[in-house]
Amino acid sequence: MREQIIAIGQTSTPVRLSVITPVHRYDASPLLRSMRAAPAGVEFILLDDGSQSAALLSRLADTAYKLAAPVRIIVWEKNRGRAAARNRLVTEARGAYVLMLDADMLPDAPDFLQRWLDVAELQAPHAAFGGLSLRQVSATPATALHYDMFARSDCRSTAERQRSPAQFTASANLMVRRSFLLAHPFDDAFVGWGFEDVEWALRANAHAPVLHVDNPATHAGLDDVEALLRKSAQAGPNFARLAHLHPALVSRFAAYRVAAMLQRLPLPRLFRRISADIARMSLLPAAVRRIALKLFRASHYAEHLA
Repeated sequence: MREQIIAIGQTSTPVRLSVITPVHRYDASPLLRSMRAAPAGVEFILLDDGSQSAALLSRLADTAYKLAAPVRIIVWEKNRGRAAARNRLVTEARGAYVLMLDADMLPDAPDFLQRWLDVAELQAPHAAFGGLSLRQVSATPATALHYDMFARSDCRSTAERQRSPAQFTASANLMVRRSFLLAHPFDDAFVGWGFEDVEWALRANAHAPVLHVDNPATHAGLDDVEALLRKSAQAGPNFARLAHLHPALVSRFAAYRVAAMLQRLPLPRLFRRISADIARMSLLPAAVRRIALKLFRASHYAEHLA
């Protein structure tokens, strides 16, 4: 597989924290701009996972040149998925800790990176999750359903996340010891959309519990309904792999129980089409559309479960 590495800026101090971000056809320039005043000892590494867009790469490089911190951009010719991309980013990182930030995230606190450095120094966790929010975005007619679902399922308090640390961990804002990630990499058999971070958290938590802290970032890349439906359809094989690898744990998930129930329903394609149509109806109450999308998603899980 061909790859190219673009190095921007020089490292004058030892690297304490490597911020790593996989990119696929999404402009991560706002994320980089939000951390223009990065503390000393921070580096940024991005991986363009087969976007094949010269314009996107140019915007990333232009933004990177304006940062005080060193930046490296790895460019892959072909898309291999987020799990493989994160594993490659970890091998490129030089910090003792790696902070995974998705391309569509925006830090909520102005001292976001310093907070992470303090967590690393004072608490020295194997892994720590900072939480997710919607503080810096508003719902639009196109993204209202995603906003509603994300607010209810992903924006949880530190105390709530800590009660079920593995299940409520996401790689969108996750700091991990680099040595731990090298010993426990992501499963790159997860391709497409979803669950590679859930599987990693379930596996990692068995070795060292994930610490949950209050240092959230906003999920700025909200999707419209068609994108949600497309990603939900892609998630079926990944959910089935997750259930295969961790059957006892995943059997407790509400999504698994719903998927198991849907396996017994007749006419699954008709059910899926009706669920998708209801999710698209913007005049319906948010709760109705939310349930319809969850059922649509679970129907794809059901199709791939053994």
